[in-house]
Amino acid sequence: MTKNGITEKISVTLPRELAGEIRNLVPQGEVSAFFTKALEHYIALKRQKIALKRGFGAWKDKNHPDLMTPADSSEFIYSIRKNDRSSALHVNENKNAK
Repeated sequence: MTKNGITEKISVTLPRELAGEIRNLVPQGEVSAFFTKALEHYIALKRQKIALKRGFGAWKDKNHPDLMTPADSSEFIYSIRKNDRSSALHVNENKNAK
């Protein structure tokens, strides 16, 4: 349930309707695991939003003149994917040769 196995019991107050939904959806004995997974997911989303806010405005067009249009971006992505496919094929060929 946790990465290091250490847990802590806490008390949380929920709206009655939400508590009822949880009781209906989650088998008895699995509520802690349910909350752990839900909160890990929620925390990851919050961290992602914070990172996106901090990074907003970091992209400057003057630093990327080769990616000014949607067509430029599409071509760039295509080239990356093409290189990835080539690399993957090369790795698979090496595995099969052994």
